[in-house]
Amino acid sequence: MQELFTGHPAIWLSCATLLGLLVGSFLNVVIHRLPIMLERDWQAQCADLRGEPVRDADAFNLVVPRSTCPHCGHGIAWYENIPLVSYLFLRAKCAHCRAGISLRYPVVEGLTGLMTLLTAWQFGFGWQSLAAFLLVWALLALAFIDLDTHLLPDNITLPLLWLGLIVNLNDFFTTIDSKMDTFFFCNLKNSCNCKRFVFRF
Repeated sequence: MQELFTGHPAIWLSCATLLGLLVGSFLNVVIHRLPIMLERDWQAQCADLRGEPVRDADAFNLVVPRSTCPHCGHGIAWYENIPLVSYLFLRAKCAHCRAGISLRYPVVEGLTGLMTLLTAWQFGFGWQSLAAFLLVWALLALAFIDLDTHLLPDNITLPLLWLGLIVNLNDFFTTIDSKMDTFFFCNLKNSCNCKRFVFRF
C-alpha cells in the first residue's frame, strides 16, 4: 500500500480527495446535530438543577435518527446522500417533495474534499497527513458551527488540543525551539498590547 501511494502520487491524491468528500458528508451531520445535542444536554442539566423531572427524549446523536428531509420528513437513502453527485443528480431538490436542498451541504463536502486534497499534496502519504486531516476536518466543523451558533464546542476543541500536544511530542510537525519562539513572541505581543492600552487610559 505504501509503495502504491508513494510511487503513484495521483492515486494517493485521488483517494485522499474521495475520503475528504465522504468525511465532508459526515461533517454536515456534525455541524447540524452537535449544537442541538449540546442544547438538549444543557436543558436537561438546568431541569435537574431546578429539581424538575427530566423528560425522556427520543435518541438524538450523530448516528440516530437517520437523516431526513427537513420539509417532508422523507428518509434519505444512501444513493441520495452521495457527496456532490446526489446534489447534482437531484438538481438540489428533495426526491420526494421537491423542496430545495440547501447549498450548504455541497459546499461543506466540496470544501472538505479540497482541503483534504491540499493537505495530502503538502504532506504526502504518511502519519503526518493523517494527523493534518484530523486537524483540518475539526477546524472546518468548528468554523461552520461557529458561523451558525457562535459556539466552539468543547467536544471538539478539547480533544483537538490534547491530540495536537500528544502528536507533536516528538517534534512531529515543529521543533521545540520553534514552539518556544512562538510562545515568547505571543507573550511579548500581548505585553506590548497591554502597555499601549494602559498608556491610552
